[in-house]
Amino acid sequence: MKSTGRLNKELTDLNNNSIEGVSIEIVGDTLTNWHACILGPQETPYEGGRFIVNIDFSDNYPFKAPKVHFKTRIFHPNIKQDTGEICAQAIENNWVPTLNAKFVIESLVTLLKNPNAEHPLEAEIAELMIKDYKNFFAKAKEFTESYAK
Repeated sequence: MKSTGRLNKELTDLNNNSIEGVSIEIVGDTLTNWHACILGPQETPYEGGRFIVNIDFSDNYPFKAPKVHFKTRIFHPNIKQDTGEICAQAIENNWVPTLNAKFVIESLVTLLKNPNAEHPLEAEIAELMIKDYKNFFAKAKEFTESYAK
């Protein structure tokens, strides 16, 4: 399988030039399924949290974007609370085969740093973020403290 050679190189590159606050581990014995552990960015309600994200490269990577979902519960307008699914705009809509795992992980970090209430998967969370940011921040922090340890 051609994609495993590319994934092996990408994993090696990520281990040699890691993204700050991110660690990667392979799930089981297949190179096409990764868990990324992302530390919540400073000065966000996610600070202090450890978020596990599953990245599945098995569906025709690199020609199709990997499937990505948060395994750790999170209060975020662009991440579904029940499934951990992320907003397609974050990765899928911009995907071309020259992009790579590093792009995916950097996009996830950016999503944590900059929630986007204009393209929500969770409309109520987005509305709270827009209308009462202080309450949104407190609720997101509460989720982080409860689920992301």
